[in-house]
Amino acid sequence: MAYLAIPRISKLSCLLLCCGVLVAERASAYGTTRPGWPQESPGAPVYLTYSYQNMFDGGLLDPEGNPVPESQIRTAIEEALSVWARYAPLHFTEVPDDGLSYAYSMEFGTLRFRHLLINGPDPPDGDPTTKARARFPGTTKVSGDVDFDHGDPWSLVGTIREPDILGATIHEVGHALGLTHTGEVGANMYWIFKRYTGPGSGDLEPDDIAAIQSIYGAGSGSVTPLLQVPEPTSLALVAMALVAGLVFRIRRT
Repeated sequence: MAYLAIPRISKLSCLLLCCGVLVAERASAYGTTRPGWPQESPGAPVYLTYSYQNMFDGGLLDPEGNPVPESQIRTAIEEALSVWARYAPLHFTEVPDDGLSYAYSMEFGTLRFRHLLINGPDPPDGDPTTKARARFPGTTKVSGDVDFDHGDPWSLVGTIREPDILGATIHEVGHALGLTHTGEVGANMYWIFKRYTGPGSGDLEPDDIAAIQSIYGAGSGSVTPLLQVPEPTSLALVAMALVAGLVFRIRRT
């Protein structure tokens, strides 16, 4: 389930502030597109790597001021990638990231997810500020990268002022794949990105599908993470099992 609450803010302000990408062009259906990542022909598989530079260091906080759990971040980003891979032949594979700045970094993915201070939380009576931003496909180190503002609170269920990682990532990955903004209200690539209600609620709208298939053709892809992150309850069960096994071995000796 998703919703798009449109506040009373100017289109120019939101183009500049909501996702950090300013696009003047408009098309009658989906937004204009940029060149995508290399592909032999439309419909042929496209293989892209992705990595997390600093997303799990506790820098992204929820509305209560607690670090957003790694499992929640991974789940949201992997779902966002899978949403695009559902309708286009895009294959995303996670790779290690050395966590260094670009001046020194030698190990990172084509799409690199990180947090930094963009412009902080929204002013109480002002327009929403930038929540996230992305770079279009290209040949530089930062091409395809997605940044989240750690000055904003990040919620599992998104609102305009407390966004969710899933909605932001679907939108920004669209940019990282070559899409600009669309004028279609309700599409993920609309100039205010959609807010979602938690894991399993993300999907593309027909406008988004037409846009991504105009670059890469129709097809389906995949998402391959490096590891599966257990939920805290699962970790507790594993720990209990290890302790039980240790006690059993002690009793047998």
